[in-house]
Amino acid sequence: MKEIHHTLFTGLLHDGKGVLRDDWVGVTKPEQNYIINEGSGSLRFTPTPPHRTIPELESLFDWYRSSRYDYLAPVVAALFFAEFQAIHPFMDGNGRVGRFLNIAILRDLGCSKAPLIPLDTRFFRTSENYYEFLGTTNSGENYSLWARYFASQTKEAYKAAAKQANLSPLISDFTRESTRRVLRWVLGGTGEWFSRSDYPNPSRYSQPALWAALDELKAAGILEARGERRGRRYRLRSQFLAEVYSRRF
Repeated sequence: MKEIHHTLFTGLLHDGKGVLRDDWVGVTKPEQNYIINEGSGSLRFTPTPPHRTIPELESLFDWYRSSRYDYLAPVVAALFFAEFQAIHPFMDGNGRVGRFLNIAILRDLGCSKAPLIPLDTRFFRTSENYYEFLGTTNSGENYSLWARYFASQTKEAYKAAAKQANLSPLISDFTRESTRRVLRWVLGGTGEWFSRSDYPNPSRYSQPALWAALDELKAAGILEARGERRGRRYRLRSQFLAEVYSRRF
């Protein structure tokens, strides 16, 4: 846990300064911390005192090891996150570490595509409900509202990721069938440089048709090229997918 905190915050700067104090990075809290309502400045919750931090973290991980298959993966992640935030083991950065662990837990429990979903963004966009429902767990007795919220946002994050990954509308924008087929092949590849002859050409398009398809994709900003005509090689332009997803998200 300390290593995760250290990795996430070491060298991270904001306005030329460290996001966290150097003596806070990678160590559990040396003094009592508090969860404050940023809007009103009022106290939301007093977390675990420093001397109880390590024992409660150990109990939390013992629970995870023994009970992680007793519930659905989003429920396990929700319960773990609620308890982790109640402990608040670091002076700062607990939210970021906890959300990192959300993805790690979902992946550990079989949700292999969890690192691809924008779960953090879902929490940010529903922040009022996030804090309200997380606050209902402070007594340590009722987790139902928070678990339902967490599971629903996990589902929405998967839907958003699936929508982002669907590039069918982009492919359909091209009128030539040869261009559409070449683009599908490129998007299903490794992203490495390739030559025209690497395309398997199952439809047996003519060489001029393949040249035209590659030129069209390059003109559209999807491919970048290097080399001369016969020795020319192509690959997805490095920023292409990032630009597509940023426009859709």
